[in-house]
Amino acid sequence: MPFEYDRGAQSYCAACLAKPPKHDGIRAAVKYDDLSAKVALRLKYSGKIGLARVIAQQLVRHLPEDRDNIIITPVPLHWTRMWSRSFNQSALIGRALSAQSGIAFAPDILVRHKRTPSMRGLNANGRRKAVGQAFAVHPKWRGRLKGSRIILIDDVLTTGATSDGCISVLKRSGASWIQLFCWARALRGESAEQN
Repeated sequence: MPFEYDRGAQSYCAACLAKPPKHDGIRAAVKYDDLSAKVALRLKYSGKIGLARVIAQQLVRHLPEDRDNIIITPVPLHWTRMWSRSFNQSALIGRALSAQSGIAFAPDILVRHKRTPSMRGLNANGRRKAVGQAFAVHPKWRGRLKGSRIILIDDVLTTGATSDGCISVLKRSGASWIQLFCWARALRGESAEQN
């Protein structure tokens, strides 16, 4: 959970002390609320792809100073969802963040080989079950991630089930550090039903 003020990189909330997370930090531009949800929905479902640049501009300030060996990659969509939507909103944000920062962008590190139902309305357990075994490292990236540092891009973070699925696969493939960057983050006890 975020602190009211920056307590330093080695400070953890009680929940993370009790059960260490799979990631190496979360960076969100904004808290999930009605207004941030509208931005995410306009990007995702109304094709307002210019919003990806706006979101990336808000995320630049969270980039680490040491950018060596960092790769930006998005949470992937299943090909059927990609076909119906024609773009991956997380990839658009990642590409814009790469352009603004000079950090390498690799849109194809992860693949979503299992189609999952819409996460909208599912609780944390339902989301974890839905994304279980849904992700894999693309064959061309196998063996190439050892020691890499990855910024994983998602549009909205709700329960963390999707990002945890991606992070598990990336860490098993050798990534040493993974931070999740997102537009909006739902805080515990608040709902984010749009995903």
